[in-house]
Amino acid sequence: MLSLVESFASIQGEGKFAGRLAVFFRFAGCNLNCAGFNCELKSPKTGEILRGCDTIRAVKTAHFDYEKISTVSQLLDKIGTNFKNSLPIIVITGGEPLLNYANPLFYEFIDEILKRNFEVHFETNGTIFVDFQKFPLYKNCVFAVSVKLGNSKEPREKRLNFTALQNLKNNAKIFFYKFVICKNFDAKSEIYEILEHVYGEVWCMPLAKNREQLSQNALYCAEFCLQNGFNYSDRLHIRLWNDKNGV
Repeated sequence: MLSLVESFASIQGEGKFAGRLAVFFRFAGCNLNCAGFNCELKSPKTGEILRGCDTIRAVKTAHFDYEKISTVSQLLDKIGTNFKNSLPIIVITGGEPLLNYANPLFYEFIDEILKRNFEVHFETNGTIFVDFQKFPLYKNCVFAVSVKLGNSKEPREKRLNFTALQNLKNNAKIFFYKFVICKNFDAKSEIYEILEHVYGEVWCMPLAKNREQLSQNALYCAEFCLQNGFNYSDRLHIRLWNDKNGV
């Protein structure tokens, strides 16, 4: 059984593949909370204010109900067929989707979409060690690795797993980093420390839960990239649709 938060067709808003037509599958569950990102959402079950990243609905699992997935066909039916020009990328996200990597149903889904010639992209925090020998299909996937920095307010020992990162780098079809950048937090030393352990292409994106916060941090993030030789990633979905869900 899998818990699906949402699925939707959109464009990839971040990172190396920004602008690509995409179908997103957001699965519930995460091993981090990232309270430092200061997104808030009222719990529909308790009424309390939940704080964390911009995917609180996938992280605070006790407070939300999810679609229960028991067959691969339930997921495949959500992809649709209205793609006349090119196939979308399939983005597997969360929460932390790699918590499910050894789940037989999850792995069967990845197998089926690869067989149908879709590109499979994972959005992960890079803390989960994947057994690529036992589950070799993941070697055919792209991994966008958003390692959490100190501005997430997660303990260092929880957010940094260099063994897991090196394992992803060694086995992924494509591996790159996405880092969240904001004013009043100097990310340079942390990013360079991570790169010294496990090198990879870097995209930096502004911390943003809505257009207002995007406008506050975008220029700072772009200048940070120029100063340090990194790639800049906008948050296209926020720029286009603000804080709307399902886009």
